[in-house]
Amino acid sequence: METGKKKISPMPAAKRALKKKAIAREFERKRRELGLNAPTVKRGLGFYLILMVGMALIASLVFKQAGMVEKRKSVNTKQLFAQRSVDALAEALGRYRFHCGCYPTAEDGGLDALAAKTSRYPGWLGPYAGSWGTIIPDPWKRPYIYEPQTNGPPVVLSLGADGVRGTADDVMPDPALFEKPFADPSWTNDWVHFSKRGIILVPKKQVEK
Repeated sequence: METGKKKISPMPAAKRALKKKAIAREFERKRRELGLNAPTVKRGLGFYLILMVGMALIASLVFKQAGMVEKRKSVNTKQLFAQRSVDALAEALGRYRFHCGCYPTAEDGGLDALAAKTSRYPGWLGPYAGSWGTIIPDPWKRPYIYEPQTNGPPVVLSLGADGVRGTADDVMPDPALFEKPFADPSWTNDWVHFSKRGIILVPKKQVEK
């Protein structure tokens, strides 16, 4: 018995595929008009190669920056140690002058006179700094510069990381430290041997084997 409804024949596969493509194109066109997304880009092997190279470059920059920070930190630590050392030397020179009446000369041994166990001056009460008769070098394994002056305090400095005099990384003491022993002579009442004063220029004595 007929129901009166017309039977719809199925759409051929080829025509159905074309219809889907047309709908997809219309959908993408509308999305572009609305600014919802950019056209789809096919990602082949070249895309992933470029991505890997970019990531490698970024990683190398990050490691390079980290290395520069670590190097700068190391230099700053040495610079700080050198600053404390020249400050300690300036104060030790002031105490030497307080006792001996003058700064050590080249004939006295320069800075090594601070670490000497004897002196030609009757007021000497050293040693004042150093270790085993000598002043240890700066953090860059170079001797400190010491130049006595006819008038005024001597020149004391470390050449810094570059080892060149007159550059920005030269390390010099506060000039007031040369006069500190005279400005406050209270230290003379509890004067002790340099090895017990905790001056950083004096390393710990090694235990003999």
